[in-house]
Amino acid sequence: LGDAANRAPSGSGTPVGTTCLYFAIDGPAPLAVPILYLNGDGVPGSLINNCCFPSTVSASYAPAGKSLASVSIIGIPDMTDAALEAKVREELEGWFGGGVKAWRHLRTYSIPFAQPNQVAPTDFNRKVSLGDGLYVCGDHRSAATYDGAMLTGRLAAEAVIWDLASTSTK
Repeated sequence: LGDAANRAPSGSGTPVGTTCLYFAIDGPAPLAVPILYLNGDGVPGSLINNCCFPSTVSASYAPAGKSLASVSIIGIPDMTDAALEAKVREELEGWFGGGVKAWRHLRTYSIPFAQPNQVAPTDFNRKVSLGDGLYVCGDHRSAATYDGAMLTGRLAAEAVIWDLASTSTK
């Protein structure tokens, strides 16, 4: 891609990492409602950003008679996996009660580059056409969300169509 690659990256700054923990639950989720539970307490030192139970959305996400819990943390905590799991369980018990102790930890994923840096000021309208027939899309071109990624995908497709139509009429 040569110099075009220099025009494509997201803004400067450290990307945002995330850590995801998954737990198996014997039986139903604490609440059989397919929602995302957000940590709105603002308690200093708390780790959990959000929690959900994917198996309440689709039973196929867990074996029959079991549920799946998904917990997300912003960043990559500087602690051992065992300490992280213990701290997360402690916080989850405050949300869902003592039954959390019986949840079986399945796996922890640390994703250091989960989202581009979006510290203000951020340009949410970055170009998708790099010139010379090169196009780029993704959440690093707009808001770091699914919507931002989908929006830039559509804008890149529209730019390709526009450019192809323009060159075919010359």
